[in-house]
Amino acid sequence: MPAMLDTPQHKGTTILRGDRALVSSNGDVVALNAEAYEAALNAALGVMGQRHMITTGEAAKLLNCSSRTVARILDSGRLPFTRNGTTGRRMVNVTDVMDYQRCEREQMRQSLSSMRQAATEMGLYDEDDAAYVADFD
Repeated sequence: MPAMLDTPQHKGTTILRGDRALVSSNGDVVALNAEAYEAALNAALGVMGQRHMITTGEAAKLLNCSSRTVARILDSGRLPFTRNGTTGRRMVNVTDVMDYQRCEREQMRQSLSSMRQAATEMGLYDEDDAAYVADFD
């Protein structure tokens, strides 16, 4: 059975019952606001592979974009979703959101690498940065 702390305390920081915080295994305490707590919880559940459904607004916070952008991603089929039976709102699995974010970042890295390689092959980079900067003075 996991240990439960009633009032985590470390280096003079006390988190009252009902407040949100991260507590490390060595007792370090970081107080969280509601938004940071939700983001941390969703990210942790996603990394652990647990199924946790979130709204498009919550997915937008994780992806650091607008809800409308998430809606466009869902409409394009790049991210699976289900509809909430009572409200009809679209819900996404937090694990799918984290996987989508990883794939998008990797594609961006590959694209930037390809562009750098093409620019180098075309001779678009100056060998002497000092001479380049001097042109602007």
